[in-house]
Amino acid sequence: MPRVVFFTIHSTTPWWKYLASRMEFAEAVVLSDLRADGDYSLVDDFYRFVDRGDAAAVALARFGEEGCADVILRCRVLRSINRDLALKLIGGMTQAIEEAFDRLEPHLVMTFTIDRYVMDVMERIARRRGIDFLEMTTSIIPDQVMLMRRGRPARLREPSTEDINAGISQLCAEDFAPAYVRDAKRFSRGRFWRIFGYYAVRGAFFNVWRFLKRDRYNCHYLDALKQLKHKVRVGDVAALKLLDHGWDKRLADLPRERRVFLGLQLFPEASMDYWLKSQDMLAHDDVLVRCCEVLGRAGYRIFVKDHPLQFGFRQRELFERLSKLPFVTLVPYDVPANLLIGKCAVSVTFTGTIGLQAALAGLCSVATEPYYATEQHFVHVRNVGEIDVLAERLAQWRLSDDLAMTRREIMRHLAAISVEGDYFGWRNFDPENAAARASVEPLARSLNTHLPRFLKSCRTAA
Repeated sequence: MPRVVFFTIHSTTPWWKYLASRMEFAEAVVLSDLRADGDYSLVDDFYRFVDRGDAAAVALARFGEEGCADVILRCRVLRSINRDLALKLIGGMTQAIEEAFDRLEPHLVMTFTIDRYVMDVMERIARRRGIDFLEMTTSIIPDQVMLMRRGRPARLREPSTEDINAGISQLCAEDFAPAYVRDAKRFSRGRFWRIFGYYAVRGAFFNVWRFLKRDRYNCHYLDALKQLKHKVRVGDVAALKLLDHGWDKRLADLPRERRVFLGLQLFPEASMDYWLKSQDMLAHDDVLVRCCEVLGRAGYRIFVKDHPLQFGFRQRELFERLSKLPFVTLVPYDVPANLLIGKCAVSVTFTGTIGLQAALAGLCSVATEPYYATEQHFVHVRNVGEIDVLAERLAQWRLSDDLAMTRREIMRHLAAISVEGDYFGWRNFDPENAAARASVEPLARSLNTHLPRFLKSCRTAA
């Protein structure tokens, strides 16, 4: 019988283990990088290899200088720590994963979206061994999930007309918002300090907890530490003063075709760190400022709005740089994204779902390499060099004569890569709760239906 390895992360193991028990086509094993967690833990092997002294050399031998630099650049933790230590962690984890794969002999590996070096290294090792590595993430279509390979979606089915029409009806509703942002509605200085205080205490807790758990280099614990480069500081509250509460007056002064909505997303964010191929595009703030400068010089005004879940986490430097550009307006957090989509002619984002909503609304949607961006319906910016000619590309873009057809084509692609399943069922999952178990069944059915097609190594071995 083929074996599937599910790689769990913090707080999701009970859910993964129950999901594993519902797999009908394969034996499923839950692998973890937390101590005494899952069916198989990497922790003891990881520290055995890290402490042996040659871990950094192993990392360079396996991936080379360029490969290791790429692993470090894309991981929010590794790019904030000393390079020598980062190489040791890569080398130690590489050997621990190789040993786990030797013992478990997986035919398929599946986890959440790659968002840390552990999963990045695991995917690289799996690929070398001819083992498919799938990431599962939520679809913008409610109650559905997608399977991906480094952000590239797998086509899973041929959607029906009913599927396409239902998706259009949901996503084109005036009040539509992705499930993960619907409750983010209160933005005040007091809330900033509550968020700051909570995460300061959380960081201090995990700084102690990682030693109590004898797991000092665990990526989840390190990611909580306040000294990482992307963490918010006391002075970052000043970013709130730069928001323009008279933004609507600036909007009214311009014709719609000169208005650009630039929707920021969470930062750091897995969908940028691991979905974008070009390393130059990972310089998040520089890329955004460059986009604004190019469009501003071409006569556009850019209305920049931060992601609601980024409130309390945005460092002030980006807002300070943008506020100095006379053609940029920083919109307050409480302004709905749908309102700006309705009032602008152009949308710019990296991989955020605003890009999809904008295209469905008939805007010229500029995006990088998100899962939803079909070739013919979006303006793609895949490297920094393409930013310099962005204004010319916008001038050449024409709205489709048949918006309904465009919506159907975009939605056909999205529905083809989405299947039924509750991605967020892991939250507070209790295997003793009948309702919680029942909530897993749609996802289990989808995985039992679609995962067998990805068992490449099993077929090859046979």
